[in-house]
Amino acid sequence: MKRPLIAVPMDYLEVNLEPEALWYSKYPWYAMKHRYHDALVKFGAIPCFIGYDVALIPELVKRFDGLLITGGYFDHDPEMYDAKEINPNTKRRSVRSKFEKALVEGFLPSKKPILGICGGQQLLNIVFGGTLYQDLRSEIVSTINHEQTTPPTEASHKITILPDTKFHQWYPHHQVAVNSSHHQAVCDLAPGLIANAIAEDGLIEGIEDPNHPYCIGVQWHPEFLLNPLDHCIFSQFVSACA
Repeated sequence: MKRPLIAVPMDYLEVNLEPEALWYSKYPWYAMKHRYHDALVKFGAIPCFIGYDVALIPELVKRFDGLLITGGYFDHDPEMYDAKEINPNTKRRSVRSKFEKALVEGFLPSKKPILGICGGQQLLNIVFGGTLYQDLRSEIVSTINHEQTTPPTEASHKITILPDTKFHQWYPHHQVAVNSSHHQAVCDLAPGLIANAIAEDGLIEGIEDPNHPYCIGVQWHPEFLLNPLDHCIFSQFVSACA
């Protein structure tokens, strides 16, 4: 099998907005966590890390076999889903959010596979017309700490896999334990999407477009490959891209 090429937009740090980024460079810089690379390579893909240039999107859609939108330590602009900011600690990376939104919108008509992880799932829900909880701690009552204090290499809580979904086709079990590192999440699920996994407190942990060959979002971080479902998500993604 020829290794598919996967486009993966990098994170973008503006040192004038995030002074802590100065440890690496006094100029703005791109970055990417190695786990995404390692998981894609493990299952037979070639990850290609890209910067932000909207003018290149049509060519990116043509050249690449799939798209992975990763997570990051930031929040999507509430204005993107027609909401007012209610969380004073909102941490925007507007350049990234706007580019990735345009990139997803460019890829969707091609029917090429799209995987959104953590903030990537949240972005998919926004693109399809859904909304987000801006801060889980102040908006829902839950016994789950969705920002786990243990390392992400450990599972934090269980999720329930819903029937009649791709997750259930790949991994026909009721529950699986996942890691968790987020304070925002899907609130109103977008039209055209379905939930494929929920947490024990009812929070949506996975979404998919049932009319797309592979358009999936997950709220946890499957790139750590902690459980069989994580392996399925990446293996199925790479196979679909190939």
